[in-house]
Amino acid sequence: MIDVHQIESRSFSLLSYLLVDQETGACLMIDPPRDIKKRVNLDEITLESVINSHLHPDHTLGNAAVSSQAPILAHPGERSFFLRTLNSLLSMLFTLRLPPRISFTLTQGSTVMLGNTCLEVLHTPGHSPGSICLYWEGNLISGDTVFVEGVGRTDIPGGSSLKLKNSIERILLLPPDTMVWPGHSYGTRYSAPLSEITPMLRWVLTVL
Repeated sequence: MIDVHQIESRSFSLLSYLLVDQETGACLMIDPPRDIKKRVNLDEITLESVINSHLHPDHTLGNAAVSSQAPILAHPGERSFFLRTLNSLLSMLFTLRLPPRISFTLTQGSTVMLGNTCLEVLHTPGHSPGSICLYWEGNLISGDTVFVEGVGRTDIPGGSSLKLKNSIERILLLPPDTMVWPGHSYGTRYSAPLSEITPMLRWVLTVL
């Protein structure tokens, strides 16, 4: 069983995640914030991997702080020279450091093991070409694909309304009791069952 620890950051209204396997204590971190060392005692956890749901700088500013402890993984859709250069330059403006190495090994249907739990990678482009969600029974880490209050922007480099629409349609096929854990909260709610946000998502599909 996995415990989901949500880490809220005021900057960017970012929601990051530390997933902890109850039996082994093994951990997986998703989209670490810039001040992750102040939020989590990295010396006291067994960090097996770090996953970036996509490479926009707000989701990667903590990569440098954890890169010596675990590999950083992302989808190869984020690998294009233009997007990597743009995102790296923006990240350097905030951190004044070169971004660490990222392994682009997460593809649609690939899995990440945390203890005895298998997390499935869902490639959900639209907000960015390599946006991903992580799904395991009862839970979806949705990055910037869908939020409790809306969906990810598509009016930025690499964005696509058509691809986001297709990604939302696939998410709606998941069990309705799936808990959605988004990459940002722009309101007062930080997670919700898929059934509760389904009406909003179906409305979005009509306007994309």
